[in-house]
Amino acid sequence: MSADPMQDTQTLAEYTKAVQAETIQKFLQDQTDGTAVALPDSVHVWDLENYLELRRRFRGTMNTTVLDEFVEYVSKTSDSYNINVESYPCFVNPDSMTACAFFNLGDVDMPGHGDHSALLSLRKTQAYKELLDANGGKFGQREFAEWMEDWADMLSARTQGGQDLPLHTAVAAIRRITLGGKNESTSEEQSFSSRRSAMAEVEAQNKDQLPAFLTFTCEPYQGLQQRPFTLRLNIINGDTPRIGARIVRLESAEEDMAKEFEQKLRTGFEDTAVDTFVGVFHTLK
Repeated sequence: MSADPMQDTQTLAEYTKAVQAETIQKFLQDQTDGTAVALPDSVHVWDLENYLELRRRFRGTMNTTVLDEFVEYVSKTSDSYNINVESYPCFVNPDSMTACAFFNLGDVDMPGHGDHSALLSLRKTQAYKELLDANGGKFGQREFAEWMEDWADMLSARTQGGQDLPLHTAVAAIRRITLGGKNESTSEEQSFSSRRSAMAEVEAQNKDQLPAFLTFTCEPYQGLQQRPFTLRLNIINGDTPRIGARIVRLESAEEDMAKEFEQKLRTGFEDTAVDTFVGVFHTLK
């Protein structure tokens, strides 16, 4: 032993560290088959892949908003892979109208890195955005009449009784709505009439020519089929009449669109090695 107690303490500490490192390394070797190693904090690992002629493996994410392009890319890329897996998973999220396919995710027996993928995010069409913006809105007569004229090629109108109404007639009726007042003690709600007990009745004139429903037919997302959406209209009381619009059963339409999205992907990947699943998959480090 050294005569210097401080030196003896340092030597003992270094010896203890060496024994601990050896013990830890043996444990890691046993638990990870040599794929993990214990190193001092001062050791840096430098990746020299960018100096190689080729990358060690293909990785990256392809992003698109076009359904057909997504199907084509995923199908061709999966065909070119030569890893030993039965299928390539594609996860479909109907809530966000997105899908993600992995090419090197592997399987339970041969897990891959999962860092080569393709992502599809369906884009709403401009017409569908306009329809959603109108949903729940309260418009002035001129504003709503001009909105109907702007989208006339996608609109049709019906009266409260369900009779078809020429669109130009419906637009003209919206422009010339007049309100009258009467005093009655009743309680009744109609699309273009609102009565309250002991209150002045405000009634829309020309009810037989006013549109109660509009049908807006459009392609909601790029790649999905056209579908009709019904807008229910009503007159809102006030100093000047305002028109309220609400999409009828929007949630049901969204469910139908999600099912169509899922089915189009399943059909697109028929006769390929791609399997579709409803859900979201996150890779972990």
